[in-house]
Amino acid sequence: MVNKLFRRGSPWALGAVEDREVPAVPAPIAPLRPPAMFPTGISGVPIVSPANALAVADVFACVRCLSDAAASVPLVPYRKTADGRTRADGRLADLLRRPAPGSTQANLIGTAMAHLQLYGNAFLGKFRDSDGRVAEIAPLHPDRVTVELRDGQLRYVVKDGFGRQGEHGIEDIIHVRGLSTDGLVGLSPVRQCRVAMDLSASLAAHANHFFQNGARPTGILRAPPFPDQAAEDAFASEFSANEMGLRNAHKIAVITSTLPLDFTQLSGPLDDLQFVEQRHLSTAEIARIFRVPPWMVGASSGDSMTYSNTESQALAFVTHSLRPWLVLIEQAISEDADLAPGALYVEFLLDALLRADSKTRSEVYTAALSPVTGWMTREEVRRAENLPPEENPA
Repeated sequence: MVNKLFRRGSPWALGAVEDREVPAVPAPIAPLRPPAMFPTGISGVPIVSPANALAVADVFACVRCLSDAAASVPLVPYRKTADGRTRADGRLADLLRRPAPGSTQANLIGTAMAHLQLYGNAFLGKFRDSDGRVAEIAPLHPDRVTVELRDGQLRYVVKDGFGRQGEHGIEDIIHVRGLSTDGLVGLSPVRQCRVAMDLSASLAAHANHFFQNGARPTGILRAPPFPDQAAEDAFASEFSANEMGLRNAHKIAVITSTLPLDFTQLSGPLDDLQFVEQRHLSTAEIARIFRVPPWMVGASSGDSMTYSNTESQALAFVTHSLRPWLVLIEQAISEDADLAPGALYVEFLLDALLRADSKTRSEVYTAALSPVTGWMTREEVRRAENLPPEENPA
């Protein structure tokens, strides 16, 4: 099969990439931006941007929490019928099951969710076969896609890893946008709340330098004036080499000097500097930006956690944090005429995350099977529990 990047015959195709077969060994992809090119702030810490935000531990934890949760929810195609709906088979189901070679539905949804959290946008390219049918769906990096509005039509300028670019329309790209103020592109949580994330990065860098330099000075050495600058530099160099750094932390200082020395002990542990409290506040602030409960990223929520309130917070996470993003993905795919024509649409099965314990499920099914007020059959219950059909149903 000849793997077309986008639709055959499209006047906006990416030149030579459009009409060639995929090589057996993929060509190396140029990095988006070397780490050394990240701009730094006054403190010397790289300014947090969508491209490097995952280097901040709190951001990584929140993005991973949402991405993993979204990837674990099955995305199922349905077909509307006169009696309601039924699960659909066919091309859409096959594409969702295996979007691209070496990729799964979890990979596709997890990547799309990560892009939404970092960039506020997720772009899914529709790769077509030689007959013009959509054969693969793969995420496009938001750094390489620019959205424009021309004559009332959305246009997407896509760059590849080799400096080439092509222009495409909604027939080639599925665009999932987050919160937007112009209706064209979503707002990046990282860019909009960069100050809070810069603070978290600066606190982490401060902690790193703090411990590299021996955590805190335990005292001050006073010496008479040195005879010259070279003697002072030699003394300072010897002290730094023998006493500073994690390997030398809390060791007894032994200095060779012909000068009389006076040692004054200092106090001021890290907690007294409110550093720990600042880290807690920074983590809670970033969790609030991504609308993730602090306890889900290993941070203190300030309340004692019990089974009851943990369960209610998990439900709130699914309802208020995860579901709004999943609805955006559902609607973007369902509105695509190539993937979901006619009465087809997709929906996430959130029951996979809200599945209750055995005792609660048993009570629900007992009520559901009631001959008076029930709404399920035994076969539907067994199917919901992933059990095989009964051989001899009563």
